[in-house]
Amino acid sequence: MIRGYFVAGTDTSVGKTEVARALLVGLARAGVKPRPLKPVETGCDPERPADALALREAAGSDAALDEVCPYRFTLPAAPLVAAQTAGTSISIEHIEALVSRGEGPIVLEAAGGLFVPITREVSSASLEQADPAERPPAQTLVTNLDLAERLGLPVVLVGKAGLGTLNHCALSAEALARRGVEVAAIVLNRVQPEDDATVATNRRLVEEMTGCTVLGPTPYVADAIARPAELLRVIISLVDTPRRRR
Repeated sequence: MIRGYFVAGTDTSVGKTEVARALLVGLARAGVKPRPLKPVETGCDPERPADALALREAAGSDAALDEVCPYRFTLPAAPLVAAQTAGTSISIEHIEALVSRGEGPIVLEAAGGLFVPITREVSSASLEQADPAERPPAQTLVTNLDLAERLGLPVVLVGKAGLGTLNHCALSAEALARRGVEVAAIVLNRVQPEDDATVATNRRLVEEMTGCTVLGPTPYVADAIARPAELLRVIISLVDTPRRRR
């Protein structure tokens, strides 16, 4: 049974939410009751976080909003910055607890790219070396990449279909490989109606450069309601068949 997916992006505004919605729709149609999770959403109305609500709807879930999106901030910034501005912090342990809670595959959508900072925490090494009589132990940044490694979920990496995606996809895939994180697939997603000249060759080159399974490019679908079903046609292998491990 599919444990779930960690949906990450090579950049912002590449369509992570749309791909995550499509995965949730596909899993729900398969009758496995997927669990949506957007641990942090920034640049939103904390009472009506659009991405998290879209994921919950796609999954057909009635979970409480705090279980779908525990951290919600108005400031459109990296989670660490948005939380600090709001005078609070994000607990990785709480996110891990939400992932481990409940049954059914989980589809987690990260906020931003792999190296976007989520929070700071004191490492065990810092605690061991700290002298209570002196300054407090140093804190280290925790990124989306760190979270993906800790959770152990296969990553669905979403990149734009057009110009610039080769470098972004290759760097992100290399970072995941260095940590030993499985890449279920790279999804090249169209985010605009007109293609640039690179769309025709990007899939083949991303496959060659990364060694990963590459899906897409997805169709551009202006209708938000119809979008998940159309994207699902392209990524259906992530729902229906065993994944090729990187």
